[in-house]
Amino acid sequence: MDRSERPPWSDLPPEVLSMIGKRLDTGMDVLRFRSVCSSFRSSIPPPHRNAPRFPIRVPHSLISSVFLCESTICVLETPDEASDSGAPSPPRSRWLVKVQESNLGDVQLLSLFSQMRITCLPRNFPKVIDSLEFGIVEICREYRLEYSTWGVVPGIRKVVVSPDCVWTDLDELEVYSIVEEGRLGYWKYGDENWTYLDDQRGCSYDDIIVYEGKVCVVDWSGMVSLIDSSFRTQKLSPSICTIDGGSGSSGGSSGNCKYLVVSSGDLYVVDRYFSGNRSGYEFDAYMEDFLYPDIEETFDFTVYRLDRRCGKWVEVRSLGNMAFFLSNHCSYAISMHELGGCNGNCIYFLENTDSPSLRDKVNVFSLDDRSIKCLVFSDFLMSTRGTSDLTRPKSTPSRSKEFVD
Repeated sequence: MDRSERPPWSDLPPEVLSMIGKRLDTGMDVLRFRSVCSSFRSSIPPPHRNAPRFPIRVPHSLISSVFLCESTICVLETPDEASDSGAPSPPRSRWLVKVQESNLGDVQLLSLFSQMRITCLPRNFPKVIDSLEFGIVEICREYRLEYSTWGVVPGIRKVVVSPDCVWTDLDELEVYSIVEEGRLGYWKYGDENWTYLDDQRGCSYDDIIVYEGKVCVVDWSGMVSLIDSSFRTQKLSPSICTIDGGSGSSGGSSGNCKYLVVSSGDLYVVDRYFSGNRSGYEFDAYMEDFLYPDIEETFDFTVYRLDRRCGKWVEVRSLGNMAFFLSNHCSYAISMHELGGCNGNCIYFLENTDSPSLRDKVNVFSLDDRSIKCLVFSDFLMSTRGTSDLTRPKSTPSRSKEFVD
């Protein structure tokens, strides 16, 4: 069939359009879908009136004014620019940004690796963003517990929401968190208090994520468990400590901190190693604005992918064109085809400084040569234009035996 003879998308049967629309799980996607034409708009309803609207007040043992807040990490692509001279249009720009909607409905831009509001925008960042003209791809959503007047609640390592979908009613909202000392907490909308998992094994959890609609947690040894509807854990994978050998500094041993990342439908554990002696200190890589004495910097990572067929971890020597981003409140993967100008096969991460006068740094770890470089432009990551040199080398500890023992 000639392309000119194909029926327009608006002529699709309503039941087909409804099936497509119901598979959208973000408010932005639903808005853009319903804006195409009248047939698209009538095929699905707007998001539920009873859908969660953030921030949401949640209970706290000491302070009443604590809220669950939501941000969205997305790739923003500028539209084609028309040229009056007939010359080729300049290439589109892509920006990796974090946005948050305020109580008044306006959208704020936040730093990718913290909650700092971006007030001084780059000159070439668009002044007006039209959701119908710009390409907007949502990467993930980030959740935090914040005070009403000042910042993130300390001692909360990670927060996730399930089900995380635009069609979720408020009374279906479930919130999971990892609190100080690695305890796992649970709160359902309407409950007066949080419930904490009474783990008989005394597990300390490092990270939590929603994977294929299920809430998963990883403990200090790298063992991943599912959380069922009764708030009980079910083992999904063995510990990464059972793996023999390895290309990183571990040689099959466990690092200092574990992160869960979902990439291309697979579940990964990223094991992070710190230099120096940590005896006598309880390390928490997720707590902001809390500085530990004599804590040295990250010097290595090891990445593992879960092979669901055999239930084992497989060490990953290369991420290909993917890059992993590890921040304080969420971790995610991005293809460099979607965000050119940055490096694939890398891990971008926040390095907390040990001085109140220094700003936290964003570093880049390369799986190619296992080097660590400092990111020059950390608030936004732009592709296509002027981003060929985003990093600069930094001195890193030698990967000698003294850092392994």
